[in-house]
Amino acid sequence: MPSRPIAPSLDRRRLLIGGTLVGLGMALPGSALAEDGGPVDPEAVQTPGPLAELSYGDAAAPVTVVEYTSLTCGFCAEFHVDVLPEFRRTHIDNGRARLVLREFPLDPRSLAGFMLARCLNGEATLAMIDVLFRQQAAWARAENASAALLGIAQLAGMDRDAFTTCLSNKALQAEVVAVQERARTEFGVSGTPTFFVGGQRQVGMIGAADLGALVDAQT
Repeated sequence: MPSRPIAPSLDRRRLLIGGTLVGLGMALPGSALAEDGGPVDPEAVQTPGPLAELSYGDAAAPVTVVEYTSLTCGFCAEFHVDVLPEFRRTHIDNGRARLVLREFPLDPRSLAGFMLARCLNGEATLAMIDVLFRQQAAWARAENASAALLGIAQLAGMDRDAFTTCLSNKALQAEVVAVQERARTEFGVSGTPTFFVGGQRQVGMIGAADLGALVDAQT
């Protein structure tokens, strides 16, 4: 199945938090519909970027799967809610593979969600990403995304001041965008989800069995 079509340029409107404008004005890299490309250097794609890696599984696993994802991408949510639990059971929990999740926000709402997740600590970051995928319909397409995101953040223990401070963090914003820009310029990523299994590229939605087969072919 191909990745979801996305606009050639991204909405750069500022995010309204309560009555305060918090600028998410940094330009995100423009994107077009992803197409299958050739393999990449597996060592390069597995080298961490400007942010600490978010991962499931043992770092010593023989195969690393790198996923570039957007929190507002429907296929990405489908993968994390419906596919990832089975892939964890068959390949991650038994040490056969590790999955590294990297940010590729397609719009300011996804960027805000990733920033909020990164403002939490340790396992709470992945837990927040999981909640954002599971509740995607409630905030990604909400008329007032700010209020919806604030409600989710508060359930994670973040008060309004911490929420606003997090989304005002220009250094963090730049780091998230840098992860995306590196994916685009170095690895040719232009849509989500995009997976790299070793150096093999897989663009678009994939089932647990097919992803497992790609992992098994690397060993």
